[in-house]
Formats: sequence, C-alpha cells, structure tokens
Amino acid sequence: MTHVGRGLGGTEEADVATCPAGLMASDTDLRAGLPAGRDYRMPVSKVVSRRTVLTAAGPLGVGALLAACTSPSASPSASTASSSLSASPSGSGGPRVLVIGAGAAGLAAAGRLAAAGVRVTVLEARDRVGGRIHTTTTWPDLPIDLGASWIHGHLGNPLTPLAEAAGAPTVATSYDSARSYVAAALRAKGLTDPDTARWERLTEQALVAAAEREADVSVATALAGMPWYPRLSSNERADLDFYLASTYDTEWGVDSSDLSAWTSDEGREFAGEDRLFPQGFGAVAAHLATGLDIRLSSPVGRIHATGATAGGVLVTGDGIQERADAVIVTVPLGVLKSGALSIEPGLSARAQRAVQRLGVGVLSKTFLRFEKPFWPKDIDWHEYVGEQAGHWAEWVSFAKAGVPVMLGFNSGANARRIEAATDADVVAEAMAVLREMFGAGAPSPVAVQTSQWSRDPFALGSYSANTVGSNREDRVALAEPIADRIFWAGEATEPDYHSTVHGAVLSGHRAAEAVRARLSAG
Repeated sequence: MTHVGRGLGGTEEADVATCPAGLMASDTDLRAGLPAGRDYRMPVSKVVSRRTVLTAAGPLGVGALLAACTSPSASPSASTASSSLSASPSGSGGPRVLVIGAGAAGLAAAGRLAAAGVRVTVLEARDRVGGRIHTTTTWPDLPIDLGASWIHGHLGNPLTPLAEAAGAPTVATSYDSARSYVAAALRAKGLTDPDTARWERLTEQALVAAAEREADVSVATALAGMPWYPRLSSNERADLDFYLASTYDTEWGVDSSDLSAWTSDEGREFAGEDRLFPQGFGAVAAHLATGLDIRLSSPVGRIHATGATAGGVLVTGDGIQERADAVIVTVPLGVLKSGALSIEPGLSARAQRAVQRLGVGVLSKTFLRFEKPFWPKDIDWHEYVGEQAGHWAEWVSFAKAGVPVMLGFNSGANARRIEAATDADVVAEAMAVLREMFGAGAPSPVAVQTSQWSRDPFALGSYSANTVGSNREDRVALAEPIADRIFWAGEATEPDYHSTVHGAVLSGHRAAEAVRARLSAG
C-alpha cells in the first residue's frame, strides 16, 4: 500500500517541486458529489498481503510536496466551509437520516443521500468540517495539512473526480532526492550507511516463516524468531530498527511490535500516480459539504434504536435530541475504542471483537520553520539512523520551494509521546537530532506546528491498522448494521481500502446505498 503515514514506506526518494503544499498525517474519511455518468465501482486492483505477496519496501520518499501552487486563498480549507452550510435539512418530506460525523465518510454518505432526495442532517462534534482532513492557515503563506493530503493512485480513485469538481489542483509525486545520516555514536562503531537491501531480504524471510505459524505474531516477533537475530550487533540492531521504522511503523503509525505479520498490508490499491494537494486537502472537504445541512459543535453521546417504525432512532448529546428513521455512524475507530459513544442495542459480538483487535495508528507531523535553510537545499528527503528506534528518523525539506521549513515524522509510541509534549520539548528533541545531522550551529526554529491526532477526543488516532490478530473480516464485521437502523461508514469499516481517504469515501457510498435500500423496503 502507499500512504503517507502509509506513504512513507515506499522504495522511492522524493523530489520537492516549487511551492508550498500540505502534507499528510493520516489518510481517512470521503465519497459524494461525484460527476454523473461515470462508473465508480472499484476496479480490479492489486491485492497486497504480506502473508501472500510480500512487497519490497526500502527508504521512503515524499514527492512533489511543494508544487504548482497559486495563492492559498484560492482554495478554501475544510475549517472555513461551514459558512456556506445550508440552514435546513436536505431533501423534502419523507424519511429522515442522521449522519454522525462530517469527515470524509460522513460528507460522502450525506451527499449521496441528499442527491437521492433523502432528508439528511449531519451532526459534527467539531467546529469545522473535514474530520481528519484538516488544512491550517496558521502560516498564511503556507497552508499545512495536519491530516490527509494525498490521493493514493489516481486512476479509478473516487478522489480524482472529487478534486476536479472542487477545483483543487493536484501534483503528481516525483521521487529522486534523498540522503541518510547516521548518528555519530553508530558511525564510531562502524555503521556508515543503512543496509536497506539486507533488511528487506531478511524481513521477507521472517514474514514467510511467520505465515507458517499457527497463530499471528507481530512483525517484530517474526524477526526475533529467526536464528540469525540473536547474533546481531548493536549497530545491526539500530540499522534494522531504522528499516522497520521507515518501512512499517511510519507506514501504519503502529510500532512493528504491534503490527500483524500476517495482515499488516492486506488490502487493495488503485493504479496510477500518488497526488498531493499543494493548496491543501481542505478544498475537497469544503466541496463535499456544500449544500448539506451540517450542525457543527454537536457531539453525540448516545444512539438508541427504539424499534419504532418511523423516527425509530433517538440521537442525544450535549444539547442534542434528534429523531431519525436511520443513522449512519462515521466516528473513528479510536473513538469507538474509548467507549465515548453509547449505542443501543450494542454492537454484535463480532463487531466488538473487531473494535478490540484492530489497532489505531498515530503518525505525528512536526513542522519547524526557520529564518533560512541550514541544510542542503537540493535534497528533499532526509533520513536519520539513530540509537533510538524511529526517533525523528524521517524528515522532508521545503527549501526547494523557497520555504525554510523542515517536516519531521514520528509514529506509534513515539508519536503519542511527541503529541503529548510541549512545543518547547518537541523543539528541543527535534533540534538535537537536526544538529546531529547538520552540525551544532543549526539555529532554533522561529515557529512550530505539531499534529495532535492522538489527543483529539474526536479522533484519538490517525487511522486504523491491522495489529496482531486482526484481519479483513474484522472490518466487515464492524460495518454490519445494528437493528437495521444504525449503519456504519469510515475508513476502518472498509475491508479493501482501509486507512485511506478514498476508502472512507467508498464506505460512505456503501452505507448510503444500504440506508436507501432499507428505507425503500419500509
């Protein structure tokens, strides 16, 4: 799979083009407002599973992060879309549907229902639309995507026509510029460069062996079980840890000690280019929100299917009491795990197991802005091989765009720790690594922005991941309706394209069609 988070695990190295772009932390939730007359059924696309088709993945790159951009004001962010929301429910008369969540999946589902003439209202806990799509304008000259920013495979992908309809320009990824830096302590012991080819080969062997086990284990456990593993030197362990961090941990936002050796890469992907939004992904969310009845700052705490024929679902929360004939729930997996949402009747035993077994990844992004670049401006992707596994291992430079910004990634436990820290502590950690890479004279940044997905109560993580013991059937179970009134959408419920925005879009359409079928049946 390609993903940033999940796109940070590829074999390529990135080239940054000519102007500021939002980058991604976590691809989640979308699918409505597609132009008519096209077939958006999922094409036959590559099935990826490390248990059956073990894919190679080396040092990563991020391409065209900054390219082909016009004024940032030309493209509205998701957070500004609320000013154009309609004041009355979509549709007129007939059954009413509530959609919980105005992320990509919720907006996609609501748009599909509204287009069919169904009365639909979206309840969103935040004061903005977009969910885990979040383009900030804290730096007016540089829109920053703290959340999703990529189209992964543009051919047949439902996001491609959505971007066109939104008037949101995209730029194809180009990979060709990267450099690795080895910590001084490791260099002193003889490690000069990461040996990606070796660890790729040995990891593939470990996963093949793990596939023969009677029960699933983590990627890290699969490696630790190999006969050569106990003989590794401290340098070799550090090099292997770097490979795992850049190939697996940052791909899914989950440490390799938790990631399934059987199903971590199970799923499908679209063909074509990976494309970025130089003006931010928020324009797509704003487009999807147009014309919909969306109630912001409306957190839902309880959904109760009463069994009544009409208005049979009661939805309540802080100052909220709404009735509907059906509800589509699109809250992220992290929120379901927290127990913050009460649903009556409860989830099936299968769905409860799915909530427990599936993992929630965290990919944190820290943008450091400086007075001027102190690093090589012609290199886009900078990788750090340190003594601490995955510690500030991946960096992207915006210098080619004329913007003195370095973007650092952390994943899994590292990401959760970074997102809980103060800006001062984050800067101190990051600069210690950058000074190791580029020299003690590197100046401190003038500004910093760090994502907070693990601490956002309406997300509690970046996107779902296949942790040990989880599989495709868990996602199928999570999508099963409750009492034929409560339906589900969101990237975690999409069995084939999970953990991506396009997966969330597809899930929104699926849920909308299921609701329409239910309402038609009476």
